[in-house]
Amino acid sequence: MSLTEEDFDFLINEGENYLVEFKESVTESIAREMVAFANSAGGRIFLGVDDTGKIRGIKIDNRLRSRIQDIARKCDQPV
Repeated sequence: MSLTEEDFDFLINEGENYLVEFKESVTESIAREMVAFANSAGGRIFLGVDDTGKIRGIKIDNRLRSRIQDIARKCDQPV
């Protein structure tokens, strides 16, 4: 499901909560949020956004996508 710009701005301004997590970069710690969302009502992880909601940006390419998929597969149970 894609977001409108208005929806995105709203979520960023509301900040992190039980359905929204900000990650400035991709590290192995993203696995915790993946598992938590998978074991609950779901949620969204916004990459390139710091904990204060400031948009820092991140280059999303095939290498990053593969890294995220690898992290998800290594979760116990795979996400």
